[in-house]
Amino acid sequence: MPISSTALVTLNQAKNYLRIDQAASLVVSAEAVGTGDGTNVTFTLDHTPLEGTYKIFVDSTLKVETTDYTISGATITFTTEGKPADGKVVTAAYRYSASEDSYESWDDELLENLINAATKKAEDYTGRAFVQREITETHIGDGTKIMKLYKMPIVAIEATAIKVDGVELSSWSERLSIGRLYHLTAWPEYAEILVTFTAGYGNIAATQALVPDAVTGVLLIVADLYESRGDKVDSESINGLGSTSYKLPSRALELLNPLRTNIL
Repeated sequence: MPISSTALVTLNQAKNYLRIDQAASLVVSAEAVGTGDGTNVTFTLDHTPLEGTYKIFVDSTLKVETTDYTISGATITFTTEGKPADGKVVTAAYRYSASEDSYESWDDELLENLINAATKKAEDYTGRAFVQREITETHIGDGTKIMKLYKMPIVAIEATAIKVDGVELSSWSERLSIGRLYHLTAWPEYAEILVTFTAGYGNIAATQALVPDAVTGVLLIVADLYESRGDKVDSESINGLGSTSYKLPSRALELLNPLRTNIL
């Protein structure tokens, strides 16, 4: 799934955040470089290795630099004596700087999905829509006059934007600043009510400037999902220490809590 137009952070921001740890800026690579044909002496690595960190193998035999090959940037050039024979596989192990784009295509796809999921988690937790968009909500009438919408800040609701059991509602009032809609008498009990409205702060650049804590919160959730890909317990209780919840990273919750609306 491509990254959503309503995602709060970009793919590059997520990649850079995941490299925040200095140790994570150096990446270890083991790769299949190519297969010899008895003639070709030049092979290219996926990344430029750091000086003194590389080992080059031909059919699992470690080759000797200068004697068997030289290396310049990401290019390996075998000597006449060291060139791989036909069918011999060239492999390499080395470290390189993550200042290059060290993520493979499958990483990009995974991160895009995680960004979408993390944005939704943060929006659901705070009751907010971050990047501005049109939203359609489904509510069930409860016989009262007041309806609470799920997402804020609300920018606008068109006059024809409310339908009750498929029929357009012509008369109603609103208090957009607190996300409330008011029926003139009462929202019909058990009726399906569709409300379409525009909510959010603006485009991604404007939203990031207005709610920077939400940006960091989403990045923390992305990192948590990326680094803990398996299932895990939601919470645990330890005798004498109390209980801890793991549903969202605690630092993300600390940043998102002030953004929670009073309509949850």
